[in-house]
Amino acid sequence: MIKSTPCIAAIGIMAIASLMGCSKKEYQSFEELDNANIRAYIDKNNLTVHQYKETDLFYQVLEEGTGNPIDYTKTYPVVYTVKSLDGKYNATDTLSTNNRYADYFGYFPFGSAYAGTPTVERPGDFKEVIREVLKNTNGKIRIIVPSRLMYGRNGRPNLGIPPNASLDYVVAVHDNFADYEDQVIQQMIANASLNIADFTKREDRIYYQIIEQGSGDPITADSTVTVDYTLKNPEGKVIDSNTDSEFDLAGDLISAWSEIVPLVNKGGKIRFFTPSDHAYGKAGNSRTAPFLSLDFEVEVKNE
Repeated sequence: MIKSTPCIAAIGIMAIASLMGCSKKEYQSFEELDNANIRAYIDKNNLTVHQYKETDLFYQVLEEGTGNPIDYTKTYPVVYTVKSLDGKYNATDTLSTNNRYADYFGYFPFGSAYAGTPTVERPGDFKEVIREVLKNTNGKIRIIVPSRLMYGRNGRPNLGIPPNASLDYVVAVHDNFADYEDQVIQQMIANASLNIADFTKREDRIYYQIIEQGSGDPITADSTVTVDYTLKNPEGKVIDSNTDSEFDLAGDLISAWSEIVPLVNKGGKIRFFTPSDHAYGKAGNSRTAPFLSLDFEVEVKNE
């Protein structure tokens, strides 16, 4: 058996160290990979963005905020689009139920149910960019966020977000939400291949069209009616429907029903698009997303 001399042992240690050094150079760190992907994406898409302070976030103000100063401790309706830099995840339709947030701004984008406590003092958080750069509501900003500040190595498979996915957000923080929802409803009507000229817009911003007036008894805000109905979300997807359903209009219904259904008689049919403040509000409910405008078609039975 050959014994190792100190010289041979030293050479062996140096060789191993050399190989380890080479191995390190072959692999990028998580941070290096994020930064390389982001800079390649910016160059490829010829984006005019700015680095935020000494962080690895990049931003571009698309519309200057004209409303009130953004405050971590206040609740805002936020609408955003987001896509991964490799294009595998793309949620770009602002009518989508996935592109809405209504909670304290300090919890954005995850929400208080996930965040636990507001992360208002975390430097480099991309909501800090929104508050410090956009500054005011009713504006829009693009922010490119490294994956390590979002969903990390595992991604978010249930949302379709792949591992190590840095994300490109376009975020609009609203104050004057009535104007925004009016635009949404007009887009909903157009997407449904309907003519907006066939609809009447009320002062409460509900759009309605009487399809059939009905020849039966008049309906009042406290009537009990039997109806067939269909409910669609802003994307035009049916999220609820039923036949021969009995409702007390003065009961536990959204206010749009007691306002709009009495515009027809029994035997009548009406379609209406309602903003969220006459539906389920900023919070939404178990079936509807936050501040969701809704599309109803209701036929009242002539009993």
